[in-house]
Amino acid sequence: MPKIVDHQARREELLEATWRVIARTGIVGVTIREIAREAGVSTGILAHYFESKEDLLASALRLSHRRVYDRISERTRDSAGLDALRTIMLEALPLDEERLLEAQIEMNFLSLALGNAMLRELQNNEFDRFWEVLHRRVVEAQGAGEISARVDAGWVTHQLIILVEGLSLEAALYPARVRPERQREILESIFAQLGESRDGASVAQATPAPLRQHVG
Repeated sequence: MPKIVDHQARREELLEATWRVIARTGIVGVTIREIAREAGVSTGILAHYFESKEDLLASALRLSHRRVYDRISERTRDSAGLDALRTIMLEALPLDEERLLEAQIEMNFLSLALGNAMLRELQNNEFDRFWEVLHRRVVEAQGAGEISARVDAGWVTHQLIILVEGLSLEAALYPARVRPERQREILESIFAQLGESRDGASVAQATPAPLRQHVG
């Protein structure tokens, strides 16, 4: 009797092997042969699931992001506003081994996207997606009076994205500088400032004109 293969599970196993190779060698050192060795399969198996190395790498990034969004969706199901915003940020920051691996994958892809139009477009689309997730919760927090309505929601959203990207880069390159407790301290400091903005404190006063997401 032929063995029944769960192709979706198999595909994800191959992508997880790709993550491990990226984290170990950097994306420049990634080869189909090395991924196959890591996964314990032949290069032919990889070719069966992915059209090209570019397709494999893009799929690895999408799966990494999907796992993050699945966690966010699950853990914000019963929360809103600033509470949900905090949960989203904690899921996006490299606070443990799993999230550090995700940060390493992300930083590797950013460098590769500089010279690859398809991956750059993918990164832009993923940026917009994360922007919308955060922006909706910022507006929600303003509606609940947790953040001043005088603070531009787009500006706050961009600051939070910059925080995730900056701490992810530091954690990937210099982990001793931004240990998990330090990341949490920085995040809580920003949320404290957002809370103060309800009374017209410095955040509201420093807010510049609205800033749109990315430049094409």
